[in-house]
Amino acid sequence: MTRRLPIYGLIAGLCALINVAILVGGDRIGLHFAVSTTLSFVACVLLGYVLHCYFTFGEAVSRSGLAYYTLAMALNYPISLFGLWLLHEFMGAPMTVAAPALTFTLAAYNFVSSRWAVVRSKLSR
Repeated sequence: MTRRLPIYGLIAGLCALINVAILVGGDRIGLHFAVSTTLSFVACVLLGYVLHCYFTFGEAVSRSGLAYYTLAMALNYPISLFGLWLLHEFMGAPMTVAAPALTFTLAAYNFVSSRWAVVRSKLSR
């Protein structure tokens, strides 16, 4: 499993950059953080699933795999909404600080849940 960490890290880093770009960009054009979070979630789930299947875990893309991956990543959504509300709205941190801080804190959970989703979908075929 540890040999997969560098590949996972590159893909997670790409998704993290996309997430931060969508959140910060959305904030700059006046979108509510809930809208930006939704856009980011969809983009990162689709891209992350495909890239992790091919490069991180060497598994075929499948509907069931995408469903499991979406389920695993779904916990990110309420955590992100709450975290952004807490950091950005309640504590007043700029989005350029709040978005990267929150993204970083979700990295470990995302690795474990990504692996579960991709391997689980293989077992259910």
